Amino acid sequence: MAGAKRFISLLLLLILVLAGTLTGCGKGDTAGSTSAEEKGVTLKIGSQGYAEVEILAELVKILIEEKTPHKVEHVRNLGSSLAAYEATIKGQLDMCNNFTGTLFLGLYEEGLAEEYRDPQKVWEFVRENLAKDHGVTVFPSYGYNNSYCVAVPRKWAEENNINKQSDLAPFAQDLRLAVTPSWLNYPRQGYKEYTELYGFTFKEAVEMNRSLMYMAIANGEVDAINAYSTDGELLVGDLKILEDDKGFNPPYYGILLVRTEVLTEHPEIEEALQGIENLISTEQMQKLNKRVSVDEMEPADVAREFLQEKGLIE
Repeated sequence: MAGAKRFISLLLLLILVLAGTLTGCGKGDTAGSTSAEEKGVTLKIGSQGYAEVEILAELVKILIEEKTPHKVEHVRNLGSSLAAYEATIKGQLDMCNNFTGTLFLGLYEEGLAEEYRDPQKVWEFVRENLAKDHGVTVFPSYGYNNSYCVAVPRKWAEENNINKQSDLAPFAQDLRLAVTPSWLNYPRQGYKEYTELYGFTFKEAVEMNRSLMYMAIANGEVDAINAYSTDGELLVGDLKILEDDKGFNPPYYGILLVRTEVLTEHPEIEEALQGIENLISTEQMQKLNKRVSVDEMEPADVAREFLQEKGLIE
């Protein structure tokens, strides 16, 4: 009988030891989960292959990595804004930077009714439709407008009293305008529609990449260029941007797009990015672009210094 009691006691002791071991394993698993959570995930942000969107991508990357446990991989040289957008909605990217006017015209083929000259209305239209149709969250605008513009040599503009684009009418037939291939054939909002609205055509529309335009106008190979209003080169080329007095262009405000699924799973990302609303003026974006495209600084360095200046990171 004593032997039976001893056996039962040993059996109970073994059960208690096993229970303790299993409890310990459970605690280990929980600790492992917390550790993985703290480590975070790796997200992908895409950029189209020029200074501005690379700066913005690095800016977003820095904010997320500084304020959350997550890492961000910057995928470069995607080509066009619509290509970056397509990669995002397909889940190949988690986020990208884009422009309200590009999405407004490129995805929804909206005509430029007078109400859609309003930056806020265009942003609201894009935000509502991208959320509904593609599960993408549109963040508030960075605050700057990167619109197509026409720029001419400042000296020539002053000599001929040229301040707005309609002032080009008496001279256009003798002027060569440098244009990007994409704008020359841009749907509903390209060279053809521009000349129809303004009522004149140029002597020649010379196709070239944006990177070559500034050299071409400096060398006298063209007389005017179809630039972006935030180009850094505009600060050093002694050029004058002419007012779009007939309102040809819709607003092209810079915006961040993030797959809503990502924000639902990781709400701390949205919190980390709260500071980007109205963070950058058009003039500031020009200066940031110049530091990369003219001064040859790295986009990541430019983005970090700017965020430090704004007090968003240490």
